[in-house]
Amino acid sequence: MDNERIVIKGGNRLDGSVSVHGAKNAVLPLLAAAILTKDDVAVENCPYISDVDAMVCLLSELGANVAREDRRICVSGGVTRTHARESLCKTMRSSMFMLGALISATGEVELPLPGGCDIGARPLDIHLDGLRKMGAVADIEGNVVRCSAARLRGADIVMRYPSVGATENLMMCASLAEGDTTLVNCAREPEIVALACGLRAMGAKIYGDGTSVMRIEGVQRLHGARMSAGGDRIAAGTVVAAAALCGGDVAIYGVNAGELHTVLQAFRSRYCDIDASDVCVRVRSQGRISARSVITAPYPLFPTDMQPQFVACQCFSDGACTVRETVFENRFGYAEELKRMGASISVGKNVAAVAGDPSAMKGTAVAAQDLRGGAGLCLAAMKAEGESVVYNPRYIDRGYESFEKLFASLGANIRRISD
Repeated sequence: MDNERIVIKGGNRLDGSVSVHGAKNAVLPLLAAAILTKDDVAVENCPYISDVDAMVCLLSELGANVAREDRRICVSGGVTRTHARESLCKTMRSSMFMLGALISATGEVELPLPGGCDIGARPLDIHLDGLRKMGAVADIEGNVVRCSAARLRGADIVMRYPSVGATENLMMCASLAEGDTTLVNCAREPEIVALACGLRAMGAKIYGDGTSVMRIEGVQRLHGARMSAGGDRIAAGTVVAAAALCGGDVAIYGVNAGELHTVLQAFRSRYCDIDASDVCVRVRSQGRISARSVITAPYPLFPTDMQPQFVACQCFSDGACTVRETVFENRFGYAEELKRMGASISVGKNVAAVAGDPSAMKGTAVAAQDLRGGAGLCLAAMKAEGESVVYNPRYIDRGYESFEKLFASLGANIRRISD
């Protein structure tokens, strides 16, 4: 465990308003796409999170000129190297966005297998199969991915699963490939639309983003542009969950409520009113949770990145529920930590059965093991009786900007301690 930890005393209701930062999962592929041209590319609304810091370091390592001014990151000059140090790639899964960007920009790439949170295997076969259909030689040797292509060619690609990362890599490749590409069964997440908008601003010809079939006409070159990420829907969903759990009146700005439809539905109950408009999501809660079962699935269904936060809330519910995980096979690692707080959770294969009992949940010392699981532990600590200590907040920092300050501004008794 790290010496750094987040200390939380449970029981406070949450009141006030917050604006969520830019979407982590939109900013990272936009930054990767910036190397598809040597012109200046500016990405706006970049959050101050460790995954963005790591991507900036990776781009610099590859030879790009990178400068940050507040929430704007400017990338220019293209890249001069096609491989990166393992230590940089191991810090985040998103280093794999460089696969499509690098092979498009340079014709070759050598990347160590990515790191990030240990929530499942997340195989690269969909990425590599697509690249091969576009004419690349692509293999994994040991812990290194190697790809090369003298010229990528458009292709008809049917994806066996709507992988977000593979869709984004293939979008970048297809934008500069010779001819047209059709992606069938591709991901539909809002972050896909954000990347498509960014690539179009650079001169790409992309149609159908946000649907399961995309068509991309390859162009000779891309040019500089200014692009921006919208609000982080998972950060917003985490605030929704916290407000529903702790009770209070919270307004959340800077997020597209339509992207949160299934999350809002999961938390609406006779104890919790949620109003959503084009500019704001408002949660008014009595601080009681109704038992409800969910199944995670690709967008637009319930997001896997909200699953740990939802389970943490269900530990305080008025009954029993099941949560089925269909995206990652190892996403219930945090459940043992919740059980240390008194939760009744039984995990079997890809299903967690939760028997809610608010009186059983007590503050204690727990450790974050991944990004969203760490957020879930913090939510449980905000509601549980007594004081909790959440170790390893570095995982939480990968996707939340000043997590403790965000919730302290709403009235939570939460602080970070570093020895």
